[in-house]
Amino acid sequence: MGIIIISTYPDRKSISKIANVVVNRKLAACVNYTKVNSVYTWNGKLERTEEFMALFKTTKKAKQALGEEIAKSHPYQVPEIVELRMDSVNALYLDWLEDSTERRKSKKRNNSTKS
Repeated sequence: MGIIIISTYPDRKSISKIANVVVNRKLAACVNYTKVNSVYTWNGKLERTEEFMALFKTTKKAKQALGEEIAKSHPYQVPEIVELRMDSVNALYLDWLEDSTERRKSKKRNNSTKS
């Protein structure tokens, strides 16, 4: 089963660093991140900040180790670590996801667009 873990980071440097670590350690097959605007309360005060939202794509087998790595290395005092289960996933994508998070030879992923 595929899992997406969502988290937010204060800057590009911090998310880029963890993304490289977890993909290299095969805890996540892929990490997508983008700049977002966030509105929330912290210590009773309304905050508006720019953050980076990250989508860590992983498997059920790797999710616990991934969550632990995110929590251990996260720069926030209270890190967001939200798990979403992928109930409906393209079979080829799921194969790639599983291959990319296990210590076996992975199949090539074709990222070219179809004409």
